[in-house]
Amino acid sequence: MSKPRRAGKPAGESRGFRLGPGIWTRLGYRAYDAEGERVEGAGEELGLVFGYGVLLPALEAKLEGLVVGEQRNIELSPRDAYGERNAALELEVGRDEFPPGVEPGDRYELEREDGSELVARVLAVTDELVVLDMNHPLAGQRVRFEIEVLEARPATPEELAIAESALMGAESEAGEGPDRLIPAADLLRRGVRS
Repeated sequence: MSKPRRAGKPAGESRGFRLGPGIWTRLGYRAYDAEGERVEGAGEELGLVFGYGVLLPALEAKLEGLVVGEQRNIELSPRDAYGERNAALELEVGRDEFPPGVEPGDRYELEREDGSELVARVLAVTDELVVLDMNHPLAGQRVRFEIEVLEARPATPEELAIAESALMGAESEAGEGPDRLIPAADLLRRGVRS
């Protein structure tokens, strides 16, 4: 029978803690859209408490158990990444609600009733209407992530409390659609107007 080892630590303990619930980690990452283009605006590093809803669930499942220095290339289907496109999230708004120069491809920050922000992309403009797409910019696309574990350690009580609070807030907005890891506002290639 082998000697028991501390939970969360790899055999040999030389590489630190394994990613799992309650482990604070710093990840280096790049994201690529369906055409293989690097997603502009996606952060280069992300610090988080693992297991508290910051990462997409399918991504988190593929990272669990890694240690500092390990890398993964992970491709997610639309269903596992930012969801399929939803035609019900296309909205027609009166043209007079927008500035004179509005054109297809522009993106605008809109405020929800709860005060949170939503990014909408202009699909079409007529004399009377502006058609907006409220889907996440990566909805309907396969997304590839290149991820490296840069740091891993047990989360402090304060970090756990913050992560728990954020998770509870995310669960209360669960019907709003996937926006974890790369918020829609961070993906803008043409800029955002308010």
